[in-house]
Amino acid sequence: MDRRPKSVHLTEEERNRLRELLGSGMNPTHAARQMGCDPRTARREAKILKARGLAPAPEPAPASPEQARAERLGAEFWRRKAKTAEQALAKSEHLAGELAGLRGQPWQIPDWLLAPPAPGERGRSVIGCLVTDIHMGEVIQPDEILGVNRFDPDVCRARLRRYFEASCTIGQRWASDTDCEGALLVLGGDMVSGSIHDELAATNALTSPEQVVAVVETLAAGVKMLASTYGKVHVVSVPGNHGRTTPKPTAKLYARLSYDMMVAAMLQERFRFDERLTFQHGDSKDQIVPIFGRTAFVTHGDKIGTKGGMGFAGPMLPIVRGTKKVEAQQARFGRRPDLILHGHYHTTGNAGAVLSNGSVPGYGEYADDLRADPEPPQQWLFLLHSRWWLRERTPIQLEPPGRPPKPRVRVPAGWAEADREAA
Repeated sequence: MDRRPKSVHLTEEERNRLRELLGSGMNPTHAARQMGCDPRTARREAKILKARGLAPAPEPAPASPEQARAERLGAEFWRRKAKTAEQALAKSEHLAGELAGLRGQPWQIPDWLLAPPAPGERGRSVIGCLVTDIHMGEVIQPDEILGVNRFDPDVCRARLRRYFEASCTIGQRWASDTDCEGALLVLGGDMVSGSIHDELAATNALTSPEQVVAVVETLAAGVKMLASTYGKVHVVSVPGNHGRTTPKPTAKLYARLSYDMMVAAMLQERFRFDERLTFQHGDSKDQIVPIFGRTAFVTHGDKIGTKGGMGFAGPMLPIVRGTKKVEAQQARFGRRPDLILHGHYHTTGNAGAVLSNGSVPGYGEYADDLRADPEPPQQWLFLLHSRWWLRERTPIQLEPPGRPPKPRVRVPAGWAEADREAA
């Protein structure tokens, strides 16, 4: 039986490979284990390399039990950190993949919006529909606000149907003395209720994907109505804060990670063969629309630079400050908005060249919690004239007119009879 050391049987190729491992910094014990040879051979080769000026890595000193335990705990900690990071990255990639269809969507400004007024012309017009803060899927319980309002998906559909019907009726009347070029439908964000707060996630009637489907169906019916009435429709969309898919608002990827942009993309896909419709939306939180040689600036309102309200003045002062900041910012870019369209504050206002929109849900638990002034559910309808610009505007009431609802008060059983007996 041959009992010579295994090192004797190393071929020249194996010996060169062993020297490469030692020269790369591997210590002799590990190199011998990898090559399957006697450690003495590896140490001998290491001495040869050292003599040539290529010292291999020194043999590791045996770790103490405390050091070994610390190393194990450290390795476990970083494994957990890496796993958490991988899960977060996978979630982001999945979400970006779901919304990937939003990127690369072609959009264009139609010619009928671009031409400036010609001398002596009769006057051209565009009917503008500002639709924001739909909050499809949200539920407002009447009992929680003494019965002054209620809201759910069915109420939402009925109110939007009333809005589009009124837009077609009133808009035609306004444009009767002009050459009406078409309709501008501005979808200004918060198309869905979303699940950005725990209370919304717990009380919404629909999940976020179901909200997207429901609002697309409802808006598609409205778009068809506008196209049938005015012939051409240009749809402009921007993202809102309720449509975000992130726990907190972000500066980067704000539009790409928004259900509002999914709504816009699904609408565009639905009408891709209808030449009467054009769409405008993108990766920005804002959009600029040229109309008759002027510009309309569209944003949701949550990123105009101011937030909240100011005492008895409510949100109007922050709205004025914020829109002035938008005007100043755009002026520094060499652009001057002739009209700013936004929502977010659920407050109807027309402070100068600004249309601040109300909401479709109307007065709810959040407003009641703030003791805010009640505002009926309403949305702006306006007419832009080629010569006179913002010539007509009115907030469309989304509920039939009538007396304010009486507060709903529940009287415990027996109280009424006790009062009668006492009388």
